[in-house]
Formats: sequence, structure tokens, C-alpha cells
Amino acid sequence: MKRNILKYTLSAILVLASFASCRKILERDPLNALTNEQVWGSERAATAYLDTVYYDLMPCWPYGMGNPGGCSRVYNNWFWDGWVKNWQFVNFGTGNGTDEAISPHRYSDKVLLGTATYDWLENYDNAAAGVRLNWAVNTFGDIRTCNNVLANIDKATFAQQSKDQIKGQALFWRAWAYYKLVKDVGGVPLILTPQAAVSDLSQVQMPRNKTSECVKQILKDLDDAIGMLPDSWKGADVGRIDKGIAMAFKGRVLLFFASPLFNGLNGIATWQMAYDANLAAKNFLAGVGKGLYPVYGDIWNTEMNKEQVMVRRFTFPDAFYAAPGNAPLRYSADDWDNDAPSLELVNAFPMKNGSRFVPSDANYPTFFQNRDDRFYATIYYNGAPVQFTPKMAAKNEYYWTYLTNPTFTPAGGVTGTLNSIVTDGNWIGQGMGELNCFFLKLKGVDRHAANVEQSDVDWPEIRYAEVLMNYGEAANELGKTNEALQVLYDIRQRAGISQGTGNYGITAASTDDIRKAYQDERFVEFAFEGKRWDDLRRWKRFDLLRGKQRHGLAITLKPGEADPAPMADINKVYNKFNYTVITTDKDNLAIPDKMYIYGLPYSFLSRNPKLQQNMMWGGTFDPFQ
Repeated sequence: MKRNILKYTLSAILVLASFASCRKILERDPLNALTNEQVWGSERAATAYLDTVYYDLMPCWPYGMGNPGGCSRVYNNWFWDGWVKNWQFVNFGTGNGTDEAISPHRYSDKVLLGTATYDWLENYDNAAAGVRLNWAVNTFGDIRTCNNVLANIDKATFAQQSKDQIKGQALFWRAWAYYKLVKDVGGVPLILTPQAAVSDLSQVQMPRNKTSECVKQILKDLDDAIGMLPDSWKGADVGRIDKGIAMAFKGRVLLFFASPLFNGLNGIATWQMAYDANLAAKNFLAGVGKGLYPVYGDIWNTEMNKEQVMVRRFTFPDAFYAAPGNAPLRYSADDWDNDAPSLELVNAFPMKNGSRFVPSDANYPTFFQNRDDRFYATIYYNGAPVQFTPKMAAKNEYYWTYLTNPTFTPAGGVTGTLNSIVTDGNWIGQGMGELNCFFLKLKGVDRHAANVEQSDVDWPEIRYAEVLMNYGEAANELGKTNEALQVLYDIRQRAGISQGTGNYGITAASTDDIRKAYQDERFVEFAFEGKRWDDLRRWKRFDLLRGKQRHGLAITLKPGEADPAPMADINKVYNKFNYTVITTDKDNLAIPDKMYIYGLPYSFLSRNPKLQQNMMWGGTFDPFQ
């Protein structure tokens, strides 16, 4: 039976609650909940306290990465008094702000349209409606928990090896928490010891540290953690942070800050350092049995396979998540059209022979033929021969996305009627305006859950492929062309692309061309894994979004054609349909450069007068120092 950290953490919370009444976890000081002797005299109690951080910070499925909502924290699009009423407030950059997906019914994100203020990070510019994400508040609460562990663990009376392992995990999570904040806004107050609870907040208010100071501390915490963590865990502890995870994360951190956005922070995070860290992580992970899993689509279906490095584990009914918008309402409930792939993403997947797909009126009718393996693991298209829910199998049908009786709008979109094969009991927003979701996300969808509200597919936050590509990208920036190209070859070989003349369709040779090849490859390799937004930021590539709209491919039944059978072979009936490129945004996207670094929300500035706003948002703080 699968054992997961989330399940264990919930148990830990209940254990602590029996001592500490009903206060919030992030407000709980173990020295108040238990005596010193109880906490630091028991490995179980100390571990249970640290596990509250696992519960808060271990990433889970980035549900809604292309649409309103996004990530588990706000996956209920309808939560704030109606989805339609609040669409412009529930979008945010890491989701709708990428070219991975379209915006249903032209509900484009304020960030992309260039109208968001610095308060979007806190409340989507909707404080009057009571929207509250508590950005950074919970994260600093977890930092406080880590600081409590680090301040007291050396006084513990249990075995030194156990103390080191607990300390290593606390150091990792403190680094993780600070990275979450610093990569978004630059330097933040660097708090490394537990702050006492006081009534006068001015006694504990601190100014922002430089970004370079924060990154230096993040790297130090990770180096210290790597020296204390075990190579791997066994039995009930599988899934905890181990040495390989810490090494891989260090590589991610260095890659981010070495990239053009922060440009190395004056030597704190150079390309050489990123290369060395990722090479070390790659070699260590390979030495403990990690590597590319041979079947790309099974990475999410085969538990604890060798590609999964950092994993949040789920087992229904002990630990699960709701993902209604991953399936049409015919098989689901409450939500629809989450992560509907854009035509830009569909076009980006290579052909089986490694060549680029050429978008054209002539090629769109057979766009689904002879693509690489990642395409079929990621994109569900009209009549694709996949039954991705038990309800679909029970109905003996594939899902068909085409419309009948279409009307193309002056704005460049389409309206119409969903086809009669799947229209019964289904709703994709008909009556809400244009219909533009002709593709569905397939990657990671729980195909066996009896109910989409009970999904329990594990979430691999760090895959070996990421470590490999982080290493290769850094190698290219150092002029190590052969190493950089070999990584691309390995990634494409696993994707089922034919070798051809030996380069798997990769024609790049110069540093600039290889850099572009990495950007293109990451787009498809990590689609809908929550990486695209930060990639666009660190590369300073908002030009890929700006001055244009995202597109869909309207698939409509030709006049006079009969509907195909529910399980017809799309390869034989694709010519029943017309294929028309449509636009999907409210307007041309106009995301400004200042969104590369977010502004501090007003609530933070008003609570702590020592905080300075970022200079691109009208303040004096330079986040690039």
C-alpha cells in the first residue's frame, strides 16, 4: 500500500492538536503546545512538528495552470460568488499567463492584458470582495516552524543520526520557502531565528535583505542539508526529502538566478555554478538508480518510477484532490475547460521524425498523426482513441469536441452547438459566448478515479528530465555544445523520435540556436507542470506573449456530413470536419516588463513601514542586487 507524506502529516497535526487546542498550525509553537522534554525528547514528536511544513509546502498538482483558478489553492473557480462574475480576479500569471493554454470564452487574465496592479499578488485587485490569498504570510509561518526546529534540534535527546536528518529536512524547507518568495519579488526580510510573539509588531519588523543575500542563504541552507540528508528513505518514510532532492533543487535555484532576469546576481549564481550543481545532481541521482523513464506517458501512471525525484504522494481516501475541470461535464461536475491546450502548444510538439510540425490549412486536418509520444500523453484531441475516465468507458465512447452549425464571429472566434454524440448531460459553457476549447489536457489525469473529486495520481514536482535539462541548458551557456546537444538527443529519444542522421531532428549548432532549442523543448516536455511561467520570466521572454493573442483550432462538422460513430477511428473520419484557426483572448496581450518581478502588495507595505516597494512598481528597492 502506498504511504504518503500528506497522510502522515494530517495524522501529525491531529497528534499535536490533542496537546494544543484548536489554534492554527502556523501559529503553533511546539514549546507552548508541548513541553521541551516532550518535543525534543521524542523523535516522533519532533518529526510530527516538522511534518506540518510538508503539508504546507510540498507542491501538488498545478490544476488550472492555463485557465481561471490555477493550482490547488484556488481550483474552485466558482468559489468567489460565481465564476463568470470573478473571472478577471481568479486568473493569475502562473496559470492563464502562459501560452500553454487558451482562455475560455475570452476571459483573459488582467496580468496578460497589462491592467493588473501590485495588489494582484495578494487579492487579484479584488480586496473589496474579500478575496485573500495570504501571499507570503503562510510561507513565513512555515519559515518560523523551520527556524523553531533548527533552534532546538541540537538539544534533542534522541539519536544524532535522527537529529541530523530532521535538521536537514528543516534546512531544505526553509530554503524552499525563501526561494518561493525571492524568485517572485526579489529580496525579503531574512529571518533565521524564531521571532517571539509580541503585541508591538514594530519590535520584530525588519527591512528587506538584498536578493543576493537571500540567495546566498538559500544555497547555504541547501549545502548544509545535502550534508545531513540520507541518500534515500525506506519503508514508511519514502517520499521525504533526501539528498538527491536537495541537490536537484539547488540546481534549479542556481539555474533560475543565473538566467537573464537576475543575470547571476554579481557572482552569487553563475552559469558555472548552475552547471556544476546540476551535473552533480544528475550524477548522484543516476548513481542511486534514477533516470529517464522509458515510456513518457507512464511517468504519471507508474508510482515511484525512476524518473520521479521529488514526489507528493496521494492515496484515496487518505489523501486525494479534486480535479473536475480536467474532464468535460459529461463525466465530471462543477468545472470545465481547465488547461485547454492552446494551438501554440499543439503546434510545438515535434513530428515522429523530429521535424517541426508545419501549421497550415493543408496540415491541420491530420495534425494528430505522426507526432512524438509526448503529444499523445499531453493532448486530447477530437475523437482521440483514449478513454480517460471510467465513465467514458462505461458509455462506450470517445470524447468528440467538434461543433455543428458554427457561426464565426467578427472577433475571430466561433459559436455553435456541441455535437450530438456527447451533448447529452454535457455543458462546456454554451450560452456564455464563444466556444474555443477543442483540446483537453491529458497529462496526469487520473484515468481510474471513480469520481474526479477523488483523484489520487502522484505529483512529481522534480523529474530527472528537469535535472538533465537544467544541466544541459547551463552547459550550453558555457559553450559545452556537445554536452548540451546530447541532453536534447536523450530527451527526444525517450519521446519516441527517430534518430535520423543522429540528431533526432535537432539542427541547432550555435549557442544562440541551442538556447532556442532548449526553450522549445521545455515548452513541450514540461507542458502543464507549472514551469512555463517561471521559464518565461527567467529568460525575459514575455515577447512570446506580447502583442498577440493565443489561438485555438475550431473543429466543425462539414455541412451535409453525418456524425461519426461514438468510437469511430478519427484517422478515417477526420475529413468530415473543417479546421479553422481562431483567436481566444479578450484583446492582444500586453504584459509589461515590470511583471517579470512582482510588486509587494499594499497590505504588506502598510503593516511594515520598513519594507520598500520594488523600483519598477514605484519604489526604491532594487531586486537585482
